[in-house]
Amino acid sequence: MTNLSYRRLNPSNAADLSAFLQVFRGTPSYTYATGGRKPTEAEVEKMMNTAPPGHKSDDIFIYAISSDNELCGCAFVVRGYPKVETAYLVLLMFIERAQGKSLGPQALRHIESEAASWGCSSLAAVVDSTNHRALAFWLREGFTESSRRAAPGFIGQAIAIEKHGL
Repeated sequence: MTNLSYRRLNPSNAADLSAFLQVFRGTPSYTYATGGRKPTEAEVEKMMNTAPPGHKSDDIFIYAISSDNELCGCAFVVRGYPKVETAYLVLLMFIERAQGKSLGPQALRHIESEAASWGCSSLAAVVDSTNHRALAFWLREGFTESSRRAAPGFIGQAIAIEKHGL
């Protein structure tokens, strides 16, 4: 198993923003919440600096994920959202050359451990119904579908998924 390392990013730090953007540049197939197109750098920066209502920067955990000291992905998790016992997984993404190497399950275990340390007992996320590969990954990792609905920016339906018992 590859050893992954995690470094928490600070959205106001230019080098950290650059690392976050580097993952998006290395993943041109990523189109979440951008209506079927690659997000602009301004949209990525806005994502990194957006917190849900009632949450502060202390509740936002954005990580650069590295393998062998090389940036290979990122994760974005919100503590206590939408409920205090839930961690919301906004994003788990790997640069395309790092995909297919079983890094996702390893990173997910790290995120689950972090969420449990915050007192969260579940993870929640949303996946686009047209992203069959991502949906299959989440279901294989123990998430269950809780709802489907049309949502702005999604190509298909927004599928809410949850994993309980962290």
